[in-house]
Amino acid sequence: MKINIFILVIISLFISCKSNKAIVETESQYFTDSMYSKSLLEYRKHNIYLPKGFNSKKNYPIVYATDGFTINENSFLKKSLDSLIENNLIKPIIFIESHCNTKIADSTSSTFADGRKVKLNFRNFEYVNNDSDTQELKHLSNRFKNHMFYFENELLISIEKKLYQKKLKKDRFFYGYSNGAGFGMELLNRNTELIGTYLCFSTFGGGIKTNTWKKEIKYPSLYMIYGSKEPDFLKEESQIMKKMYLDSNSFAEIRSFEGGHDYKIWNQELIKLLTKLFSINNK
Repeated sequence: MKINIFILVIISLFISCKSNKAIVETESQYFTDSMYSKSLLEYRKHNIYLPKGFNSKKNYPIVYATDGFTINENSFLKKSLDSLIENNLIKPIIFIESHCNTKIADSTSSTFADGRKVKLNFRNFEYVNNDSDTQELKHLSNRFKNHMFYFENELLISIEKKLYQKKLKKDRFFYGYSNGAGFGMELLNRNTELIGTYLCFSTFGGGIKTNTWKKEIKYPSLYMIYGSKEPDFLKEESQIMKKMYLDSNSFAEIRSFEGGHDYKIWNQELIKLLTKLFSINNK
């Protein structure tokens, strides 16, 4: 019996020491992982970028992005981040891309002007706060609220626990475009203490006109851009945010770019902002 107890103690010490060993990556990593969401009752995918030399005993800034399904291992993002970090232009960062659900969710309730049915996927209900319009569709009821809970309380916690990252608000960044940016604006409005900086491009949705904005609240830093050839309401809403941020004494950089709803331009603007935010010269 004494021998068995001794063996168990040795095994326990071995497991404990092994679990405390730092995870170190000699090359940058970019891969897709998944987790089960209790709020959405399904498995959800996300992409993870870890910089070369990543050490789990160090803390890194983390960018959480929407629309991870649009990016793959040979994308501009990994190559760009590798280049920026390798050439000491930016500090090493972690980049997380949350996938949305792109399956068709509803092809009956919406139509085009000519009467044709619109096929909406789950993404439309996860990023846009239209829960009040989905109460009769049980599989879509509370989809936005449940996805918001997943992003805030399941994805972030899971990632930071898995990568041994102890994050403060200032260390977390959000990036989204189109409806993904709209989702970011909803998150910014609802939970000002979760993420310190938001990058929202060509923001569609987000409750900018309908949500309550308070002058006495210090809102997270906001970088908001839109295209000169995009609908006028984007410019109007950007002016609302500019005034609101000025009134609340919060930091915002809001401007337009030459062009339309263009993924290539978003890519270029993203790299510019990442270079600015994570410059090796910033303290």
